[in-house]
Amino acid sequence: MIPPAINAEEKDRHTPPPAISSQSALSPQATAFLEYAKAVNADRYRVTAIKITDNGERKVMILDKKNGQSRGFTPEEMLARMPELLKLLKRGENIYYTPLSDDRHHILIDDVSPQNVVRLQKDGYKPAAVIESSPNNFQCILTIPRFGGEFDRQIGNQLSLMLNRIYGDPKLSGAIHPHRAPGFENRKQKHRRPDGTFPQALLRFAVKLECRKALIEARKIEQSLEKQAAERKRQRPPLAIVNPGNPQQAYFAHYENIRSHLTIEDFSRVDAMIALRMRANGHSPQAVLDATRDCAPAIREGSAKRRNWSTYAERTMNYAFGYGGDRDLARYGKYLQKWRIIENPDRVQASSRARL
Repeated sequence: MIPPAINAEEKDRHTPPPAISSQSALSPQATAFLEYAKAVNADRYRVTAIKITDNGERKVMILDKKNGQSRGFTPEEMLARMPELLKLLKRGENIYYTPLSDDRHHILIDDVSPQNVVRLQKDGYKPAAVIESSPNNFQCILTIPRFGGEFDRQIGNQLSLMLNRIYGDPKLSGAIHPHRAPGFENRKQKHRRPDGTFPQALLRFAVKLECRKALIEARKIEQSLEKQAAERKRQRPPLAIVNPGNPQQAYFAHYENIRSHLTIEDFSRVDAMIALRMRANGHSPQAVLDATRDCAPAIREGSAKRRNWSTYAERTMNYAFGYGGDRDLARYGKYLQKWRIIENPDRVQASSRARL
C-alpha cells in the first residue's frame, strides 16, 4: 500500500539541489538522492554502511568520520561519493542516510505502517519525504526550523519521541537518526526473496516543505521546558555561587569521588551520575556532552571502549538536562553543596566563610 499524495502547500525556499550537468548519466540511486535531498533540504548527510555477516554480526562504518567526528557530506559531495556507495552495495552493505542541518530539525518517524502514514497526514503532519524501507513499512521525515534557544536539542528529541510513540517505533529516541537510503537494498535476511534478491528502499513521496503541525508541537515543548526551568530556578536552594571550572577536570573529580564510595559495576550509571552533578554545578549542556565524550572512554578497559562515544555522550547529556535529570535533582537536592565542594573545595569553602 502506497500512502496518498500529501498537500504541498507549505513548500519552503531553502537551498536548491546541486547543479548537475547531465542527469541522464546518473545512477538510479543518485537520482533518488537528488529528489530526496531537494525535499528534506538538509545542509549535510551522514552516510552509514552496515554489513550483516552470516552469523548476525553487524559491522558499522560511517563514511565521513574523521578523528571520531562526523559532520556529514554536502549534496555535491554525496553525488561525488555515489560510485563508492554503489561499490558498498555490491559488497552487500546496507546504506543509511542521516540528514544534518544547523538551523533545522529533520525528525524521523520510523517503522510506520501504511495505516499510520495515512493517520499521520489526517492529523495534520506533513512529511517532506516518505520512504518505503521494506515492503509495506515506511519511514517519514519531517522538517521544521530550530528555534535557536538553549532547549533546541531537547525539543527535537522530545518531538521525535512523541511522534514515534504515536505513529512509529516507540523505542526510537533522539532527533538525529539514520534511515534507509532510497534506491539501495534492504538486505535484512527476513526480507530475502525466494530468488535470493532483496527489496529496495523506495522514495514514495518527496516535496520540499516544513511541517506546520510539528512546528506548533515543538513550540508547546519549548514552553513546557521553559516553565520547568523557571520552576527549578525558583526552587533552587540558596548556595554559594561557584563558577564551573574545566569540564574534563570536573568529570574526573566526580569519578574519583564516586569510586571512593561505590564499587563500580555499571559505568553508564556512573556517567549519568557525573553528568547530573555537573549540571547541578552550573556546567552547560555542551560542557557535559564534551566531558562525557572525552573522558568516559578513559575509565573503561578493553572492548568496552569500542562504541560511538558522540551518540553515547549526547544520550547521557539529554538525561541530565531532561525530565530524568529534573526528577533526580529534586530527589538528591540535599547533596548539592557536597557536589560543588568536590569540584572547587577551596573556592566554595572560602565563599561560605565570606558569607558568615
